[in-house]
Amino acid sequence: MSTEYHYPVIGRKGTGGVFDRFSIQELEKDHPYQFALFILAFTAVQQRPEALQVVEEPAATFMEIGSIHGRPYVEWAGDRNKDASADYSATDKKDTNPVPSRFGGYCTHGAVVFPTWHRPYVMLIEQSIGNVAEQLANDIEANNPNERGVWVKAAKELRFPYWDWAEKEVAENGLPPVLYEDKVEIMAAGGKKQIVNNPLSFFSYVGGIPSDFTDEVDDSTDQVAYFSKWQRTYRYAASTPDPDGSHIDLLQKTFKAGAKDLRRRVAHLFVFNDDENPALTWDDFSNHTAESKREMDFVNQGSLEGVHDTVHNLIGGNGQMSYPDYAGYDPIFYLHHANVDRLLALWEWCYTEYWMENGYEHDGEQYPWTQARGTYAQVYNEQLLPDGPLQPFRTEQGDYWTSSQARFLHEEAYPKYYSYPEFVGIKVNQAATSSEERAAARKKVATYYGFDPQTKAKQVTSHAWKHLPVPNQDDPAVPADHTVIPNYRTFVVHVKLPEYAYNRAYSFQLHHKGNAHSAPQLVGTTTVFARPDHSPCKACAVRRETGSVVRGMIPIPSELIESIIKSNMGSESAATFDKTLADIKKEFVGKLVDTTGSELAGAEGGLEAPCVPKHRAASRRVTPVEIALVSVAVAEHAEDKDRPVYLLDWQHHDSVFSGGWLATHRDSE
Repeated sequence: MSTEYHYPVIGRKGTGGVFDRFSIQELEKDHPYQFALFILAFTAVQQRPEALQVVEEPAATFMEIGSIHGRPYVEWAGDRNKDASADYSATDKKDTNPVPSRFGGYCTHGAVVFPTWHRPYVMLIEQSIGNVAEQLANDIEANNPNERGVWVKAAKELRFPYWDWAEKEVAENGLPPVLYEDKVEIMAAGGKKQIVNNPLSFFSYVGGIPSDFTDEVDDSTDQVAYFSKWQRTYRYAASTPDPDGSHIDLLQKTFKAGAKDLRRRVAHLFVFNDDENPALTWDDFSNHTAESKREMDFVNQGSLEGVHDTVHNLIGGNGQMSYPDYAGYDPIFYLHHANVDRLLALWEWCYTEYWMENGYEHDGEQYPWTQARGTYAQVYNEQLLPDGPLQPFRTEQGDYWTSSQARFLHEEAYPKYYSYPEFVGIKVNQAATSSEERAAARKKVATYYGFDPQTKAKQVTSHAWKHLPVPNQDDPAVPADHTVIPNYRTFVVHVKLPEYAYNRAYSFQLHHKGNAHSAPQLVGTTTVFARPDHSPCKACAVRRETGSVVRGMIPIPSELIESIIKSNMGSESAATFDKTLADIKKEFVGKLVDTTGSELAGAEGGLEAPCVPKHRAASRRVTPVEIALVSVAVAEHAEDKDRPVYLLDWQHHDSVFSGGWLATHRDSE
């Protein structure tokens, strides 16, 4: 291979049309020929020993595709360049430390381009598997003339599947077996069934473990992720150089516990009002940092990247999915990101006018979006623009993909050749006929995933909620064609965490401590999906130096608010909003936990919680920047109840954990 080589990301071009990405469960159940080809082709792309021999570009092997997300920190084979960098300096530590190379990875986390960059990334593996599937289909039909036209058609229609981890059934069933069982049944030629190794369960490294893979030691639990020794990927592995396999029971238990929170957070992605600032709304939605400078930033609904982060940790445990440098090697990474892409497609269909633009305005000043990045062709703090390059992914014309090209239904959109099945009336590759149609669909998506305050307000006990304040109907914040739902507020907890507090990924967990009638329960999680200090990621190094903060939000179910209000009711006359806020806070317990769920620091909620002694308090380095209770009133359209609700009167109710944080492990001291 020459020193300069480009492998274009063109998706499934040449397959005769645009076809849907199905859920992995639907692909397995209803499309047996596509599913069989998907499994066989994925096995071949992973270069497993039992795989059928096919011809594919070296850049499109699973080993190469997985490396794009992190280690080894070398250029992707599909985008080799002669020119190292115009701004390389032998005296600048960003170019010489930790390795003497300008290259610092393709990190787009915590940036407004996070969703758009990952779109061509998933298209790349879709393209690789699809190309191999077509070769396999041609071979099958050549050897089985009576099945001619069946396998090739299935191969051309095959698109990469997604797994909707926010489906209602996940809380009860966890991951579907096809995502973790080591064997899977597929259709074979002649209508027979065949049991084969499952390429979705794990990946074995090809050509040995890359030399820059390093073990990750969790000082709080002495657990070790032996990445320098593990020959394959794991989820919740034993802390040993040679685990028997992934701990699926623990994975299932952990994921089920967090599933309802994921569902609520997805719903909240679709409750942005329709009169928001386009660039600021995109900032809130697209990434977990929110770069824009706003004092009243507690109104943010949460972010797609934030939900994505939590899924990574719930799946990985101490395995690859919890570590950004290694996550791309777990096959489930791509089904996860296909669902992230699906949610992005739904969101941009509903909110077509909300976009990153060229920056944002604050107090009359214009500010650009920036990110400290570390690739050969980009400079630090380069402005992020809709037409800026999404390296290392190139189009067929040889230029890098741009965020504008990555969008659906945009005048600059680059052909993608995939869609998603119709969902609550939305077909993401077909434009809506009106803004009213988009608004109605937005309401349907939010309701599907569980945000339905109009119904919830009718289910709560009216006398228990009647003291909750809402704006008067003549308040200028209330749209003229809306009415405020009386005595009803939606509550969330807003979270701000130092990104590099623990030198690795970690999470804040909000628990309801329960009472005599109910057991303690996990309410929700905000995850910091961070790389350790020794990672060669240059973008991460700069964020670490600047004290980057990750933001998140945890919706509180109305059923829980109802339970708290009723369990703390004395005489009806004693009920006040301030008392209810205090009662809610005192019912909460906060935990900072590592990727295995082990507690690092803890806090008791409420004003009555005892203050943590100074000698036992968690270090300021790891203490959350803010964990605050926030509430918002809800208005509905006066005539059309199928239109989305309008959120207004956001109120910040101060810290939940005013007594401080107790260091429960040495890493927090």
